[in-house]
Amino acid sequence: MTRTKEEVSKWLAEYVRASFNIEWNGNESSLADLGVDSLSGAELVSALEGWLEISIPVNFLECIADSAQLCEALVDLQSGRLSPADTARPFEKYINPYLATKLAQLKIDRTFVRAAGAYLYDEDGRQYLDFLSQYGAVPFGHHPAEIWSAVERLRDDAEPIFAQPSFLKSAGLLAQRLIELAPPGLRYVTFSNSGAEAVEAALKMARHATNRTRILSTKNGFHGKTFGALSATGKLDYQTHFGLPLPGFDHIEYASIEALEAALSLHAGQATQYAAFVIEPIQGEGGVHVPPSGYLREVEAVCRRHGVLLIVDEIQTGLGRTGALFACENEGVRPDILTLSKTLGGGMVPVAATLCTDAVYSEKIALKHSSTFAGNAFGARVGLATLDLLTRNGGELLTHVRTEGAYLKRRLEQIRERHPLLITEICGQGFMLGIRFTSESLTKECFLGLAARQRELAQFVASYLLNAECIRVAPTLNRGDVLRVQPPLNATRKQCDMAADAIGRAMDVLAEHDTGKLYRAILQHRPVENVAPVSKRLPASITPARTPDDARRFAFLLHPLDARSYADYDTSLAILEPGELAEFARSMDGLMDPVVGSTMQIESATGTCARGDFIMIPHTSEQLRRLPQRDALAVLKKGIELGRSRGARIVGLGAYTSIVSGGGVQLLNEDVALTSGNSYTVVAGLDALDFMMRRVERRWDASGVGIVGAAGAIGSCMAVLLSRRAARLILIGNPAHEASVGRARLVRVAKAIVEQALAPCPEAFLPGSLAQRIRQIAQRERDTVALIVALEKCGALVLTDNSSAISAVDVAVTATSFPGDAVNASVWRTGTIVCDISRPRSVHESIVGRRPDVLVIDGGIIALPGKPRVGPYGLVDGTSYACMAETMLLALEGRFENTSIGNTLDVREISAQQALARKHGFALAGLQSFGSPLTDALLTRFVDAAVGFTSAAA
Repeated sequence: MTRTKEEVSKWLAEYVRASFNIEWNGNESSLADLGVDSLSGAELVSALEGWLEISIPVNFLECIADSAQLCEALVDLQSGRLSPADTARPFEKYINPYLATKLAQLKIDRTFVRAAGAYLYDEDGRQYLDFLSQYGAVPFGHHPAEIWSAVERLRDDAEPIFAQPSFLKSAGLLAQRLIELAPPGLRYVTFSNSGAEAVEAALKMARHATNRTRILSTKNGFHGKTFGALSATGKLDYQTHFGLPLPGFDHIEYASIEALEAALSLHAGQATQYAAFVIEPIQGEGGVHVPPSGYLREVEAVCRRHGVLLIVDEIQTGLGRTGALFACENEGVRPDILTLSKTLGGGMVPVAATLCTDAVYSEKIALKHSSTFAGNAFGARVGLATLDLLTRNGGELLTHVRTEGAYLKRRLEQIRERHPLLITEICGQGFMLGIRFTSESLTKECFLGLAARQRELAQFVASYLLNAECIRVAPTLNRGDVLRVQPPLNATRKQCDMAADAIGRAMDVLAEHDTGKLYRAILQHRPVENVAPVSKRLPASITPARTPDDARRFAFLLHPLDARSYADYDTSLAILEPGELAEFARSMDGLMDPVVGSTMQIESATGTCARGDFIMIPHTSEQLRRLPQRDALAVLKKGIELGRSRGARIVGLGAYTSIVSGGGVQLLNEDVALTSGNSYTVVAGLDALDFMMRRVERRWDASGVGIVGAAGAIGSCMAVLLSRRAARLILIGNPAHEASVGRARLVRVAKAIVEQALAPCPEAFLPGSLAQRIRQIAQRERDTVALIVALEKCGALVLTDNSSAISAVDVAVTATSFPGDAVNASVWRTGTIVCDISRPRSVHESIVGRRPDVLVIDGGIIALPGKPRVGPYGLVDGTSYACMAETMLLALEGRFENTSIGNTLDVREISAQQALARKHGFALAGLQSFGSPLTDALLTRFVDAAVGFTSAAA
């Protein structure tokens, strides 16, 4: 239901009353007037998503200044009028935009316009060897002449394609031929249109024949995506989103007779006894998992002993894929029900069949289970031609599959022997093969390593093979660490060699652990040249000096701030040009789940130890802002849960993760404590400025300081603490606020400055500081508002929403939450020192080249006791960012409580963090400018450019 502008306005009035105690009568007001800032805005967006039942991007409020724009934009958003420009191709626009996005990310978004035999051709005429064969559904290559001949004969014969109910001539002949070829004991055939439908028919047959409802199948098995078939599929990720599995479906470990015996015995002789056990002779989507020899034969025996029907799912293995007509024939297994599809359609048409024994078939199945399109003459003629090809000349094609499949497997085994730390197994039979990658062999601190640890490496290998080698393969659905190799059944030895050679070159590239080289090859559509084979490289390991206390575990969420941050983590990406690196960032956007990027342990100066995981969220700041709010929160919750599952008792929120969650408020939970790290960030910012002032030999009591974003959590605290140093403060608020509201917000900060200046404080105020002046004025003026007016009158304190006022300061702090340039580079006065605490940044890096007379520092970098390595995040070993350090401090102290959460900070907590830092041996390590250490050369350039600098406070 679409809400009107009036309904949205009414809801908004109720929301701001309940949330901010603001009475709003619906007149046009700025968002700031309604109490909405960057952090509370995240909460508002979440509330709107729930009420309107739509997705709203995190950055939705960034271009909205007032209530009228907000109400109009929400109405437009509901109607879809805010959708991006319509440039999508028809597949993306009308079929599956989500799959289209993922295909584009992986660089496998091809449109194939022509096919012949084992080859596909894209819009540019590029040829690809198809060793995926539509997951085995293209058994003879594309457009096989024999199948087309069968279709043409049907056209010439003019047999009706659809003529139900009647005696279906071609369908009858196909059923007869299937029964003649099938394992002994099967008697009837029920046709359908897909493998999932064939499984549905099998489940109905089993339930009716036994008068039982329970179904047993295997974990990681795959039987289709309709309700019954999906309930039998052993993968929760396919099920839980749809209220599945249905009651009565259970799953056991594959290839375990003990598990089967235990499950069937548990319900033996009871009303809950199983109707059937569903099993694949080889798990296809489960990773081309081949059971031990004799397993299927034992399965049959156990099922017979317990009176449970045996359903053998040969949708992927059947009709030649393993070198036999039926994979279960290898062990002489006689199923009660057998399902077929894929190959049966000859690569031309969807056809499926469910074969069953006389005992399983019944009148109810015969008369109550039907399909409009099942048994059509087109599919039946294709099926007959397919069976003819498979059995022609004594089954020479099956012999070919066994011979060439064994050859291809040997070629792949040779590659595995060359790269034993990359490939753990070559699995499968015939032309149903899989390459299983190890999960821990690649260097952890590279993106290929992260993909391997998440069992997602196969998709990157598939992308490389498609783009650089023109070989089309794909991962298995249930096991992303297995690359399926499924050629057409008539693939030649030359084609097998082409595929094996390409896979070998891909493994040589992987062995170098060089993400950049691999990705550039994907973008340039050509193989990596001159790859030196690397094998048996052992991953680096570090033996900790002391076992940490697992009771003091922490985790920290972080993400790449921008595309360049990816190269900080994985240095191999440094070879990419800026455009290529940006493309890599787009490719990685949410492609993986949150993953542990590095792990460290730290020992305090007190001897206390803690251990922590740094969990990478695979989105840049900009990508997080574009996500729907609920999706952004969902991925952060996954990261928190990953940390908690690894033992963390407190989780820190780095970079934009705090902003997108309303300062962590929307992520609060009972299982693990959270911290934004903002309190120690303030401490570090102050320490950095103190350090910088000493380096350039400037005096605080002669300096004017400006704070952009002064009404925010960090900005207001910085204002209070800088008032104890600087002679003059300029507090700059949000220019989107109405003047009266903006001033009211800044007055609250000014009151906090006055109150803290007059309160007992263990910290000595610097002579000439604003706080000292406040104490002097207070001797004659005790009223806070009047005192603030007096400070403004003498110019010691300025409250404004005009960012150009920053031109009148010597030192500036930018502490905004929204991205973009908070201040135009031309406004800064010569000699200004800027401490940019904002993440994402408020000052653009281009200022380095444009204004050598202005120095921008990132804030404090913290030296850690014992110099442990945090990870590859643009940090020197033994250092961390301040927000990270707060998480470590709380873990070392055993303070597992929510800290620095929300849009306000407590000066007392900042003092507490200072004390913890001293206790545990944390200190300022040095300074950074735009992510790199501040060099002497850059500092000298600034000092030289600022010659003649005169304090604005003079």
